[in-house]
Amino acid sequence: MTELSQYLVRPGQVREWTLHPPALSAAQRAERDAVPPSYNQESHVLTMARLQERGVRTADWGGVAFEMPGEFDLEAFGRALADWIGRHETLRSGFRDAGGELHRFTLAREVVGVDSTLLGDFRDSGVLNRFLRDRLDAATHTLHWPSYVVETVQRRDSTTVLLAFDHTQTDGYTLFGLVHEIHEIYRAARDGRPPVLPDTGSHVDYSHEQRTAAALVGREHPAVLRWERFIADSGGRPPGFPLPLGTSGEELLPQKSLFEWLLDPAGTDALTRACRSERTALPAGILAANALAAQRLGAPGPYRTVMPFHTRTRSEWTSSVGWFVEGGPVEIGLPDDCDFPTAVRLAQRSAREARQVARVPFFRVCELLGVDFKKSTPDPFSLLSYMDVRDTPGARDWAAWNARALLRLSDSGKACLWVVCTPEGLYMFGRYPDTRTAGATMSRYVRCVRDVLREAAGREALVGAGAARGALS
Repeated sequence: MTELSQYLVRPGQVREWTLHPPALSAAQRAERDAVPPSYNQESHVLTMARLQERGVRTADWGGVAFEMPGEFDLEAFGRALADWIGRHETLRSGFRDAGGELHRFTLAREVVGVDSTLLGDFRDSGVLNRFLRDRLDAATHTLHWPSYVVETVQRRDSTTVLLAFDHTQTDGYTLFGLVHEIHEIYRAARDGRPPVLPDTGSHVDYSHEQRTAAALVGREHPAVLRWERFIADSGGRPPGFPLPLGTSGEELLPQKSLFEWLLDPAGTDALTRACRSERTALPAGILAANALAAQRLGAPGPYRTVMPFHTRTRSEWTSSVGWFVEGGPVEIGLPDDCDFPTAVRLAQRSAREARQVARVPFFRVCELLGVDFKKSTPDPFSLLSYMDVRDTPGARDWAAWNARALLRLSDSGKACLWVVCTPEGLYMFGRYPDTRTAGATMSRYVRCVRDVLREAAGREALVGAGAARGALS
């Protein structure tokens, strides 16, 4: 994960790829689809609409960037994009505001087509990067449809591809899976063959199933009661970051990012063994390290955060484009002078409970509790996310393709962290408000998390080495 400003795009000829006029006309004529938006989609759209009424807009998109070597086949790439959009129903679906209620429309697959527009030749990478950022910001507006766009930067020897989506369209897992999928569909279009990809389900169907199931959840459901206690214990709203950021959390402030490699592949394997020795898993180790870092830096206990969990509960949704994520409340009470084995066992227990609670959409819980935590900010809470993308199709090729997941830093007074496990190791990416206090806090915090993880991995490596020597003696 990185910001676009940290991703070097070599100069070249820029084209923008969007749905062609017949598809846009069909969208204007499309009748209402009975399937409502998912809870996340509805909350996101309504929040952005409120901000727009106040004259405020904060870009909030995620995307990917990667390179395709060799000569670029414009015609094949256009066919590939049309096939890709046709493959994922959510990319053919949008929303209209009908008196504060969102009505969905969905285009038929055969209506889809794309056009490209030549935007110019660029010879300066800095100018090009700023231009691309502005184009992506404009084309991913939550309240306009389509709220996604593709840009290509073509050169004689390679082409950089950038895709960006408003959050209504995607989650992090979607982004990491796209690189291989676009490569394969493009190669198939160029070679005149069907792409070799698994069948994929629809996020529109997921939204329908989510709403149907959530309608059966009542005020006394255990997940609702757990959130109610968690919010009350956090001071009446979901928790912010455990250490001072120099904000109240509700302001819309410019943000900065951080990126830190935590462990290399060998260290990641050692940490995994350390977790398994306590009958826990790597995500619990990540949670434990964050709880220990907060404690060591003086945060009052218990450690509280919200952890996202993917909701791709069916195999058909594994490679689907869409927002398949819900958050669960994490609370870890650490004893004084807590060690890593104790912390990881406590973290595992809390993570299991949070995963169970996350089966109920957070915004359904808010409905039942009669609260709204997104009136003035896109972030209802600070979060700590963990993703293991090592088995994602194409992951071993990301370095060769110069592939990156891109995250636009939306304005917010909260801090959000993502820990990602890749073939190259374990890293942390974060965004936080651009204040002096937050800058100092986050610098100390990420170093402390890194140190905790390296201490745990190092101890396990020494144990493993000792066992190996014993077996040889």
